[in-house]
Amino acid sequence: MVEVFDCPYISKVNNKQFQQDLINYTKETKCCDMEVCTHPKIQSDLKIDQAFSVIDNSINNLFKTYLGADNFIFTKKNVWGYYASKGSQLQNVVHNHMFKKEKGLQISAVMYITPTKLGTSFADFKIEPEINKWYLWHSGLYHHPEDGVTPKDRIVLALSSVINICT
Repeated sequence: MVEVFDCPYISKVNNKQFQQDLINYTKETKCCDMEVCTHPKIQSDLKIDQAFSVIDNSINNLFKTYLGADNFIFTKKNVWGYYASKGSQLQNVVHNHMFKKEKGLQISAVMYITPTKLGTSFADFKIEPEINKWYLWHSGLYHHPEDGVTPKDRIVLALSSVINICT
């Protein structure tokens, strides 16, 4: 159900400065234009990959590896950061990332930037988080952050996408 991929791109830059840059970006950008937002309290816009080329490069490499080819295009790609400060209660709203009107392969992913024991729960399994790894699944799977209070700052990257193979 969930496939795991190491990420050499992020692991090379994942240090205190990179983490602080992600936190600052996430705090400074608004997650959406909705008047009443249902997203977690500190979630970035959907373009964090455009602000950090290493994230964009990582995602492109991830999908080349996952698909075993580089003849694909993203017809939809939302990438955001999530930050929960030390002592925060995680919002564990059950959701999926399906784009109802889009055609193509719909894949979601998460990467834990900081060490945490609080993973992502699905109906019958849970991701046991490791940093610098991409966890991929079909976007239709319902999931939620594991319930709990973060003992340390928690930074996560997330992705929802629609991919079409070029022939």
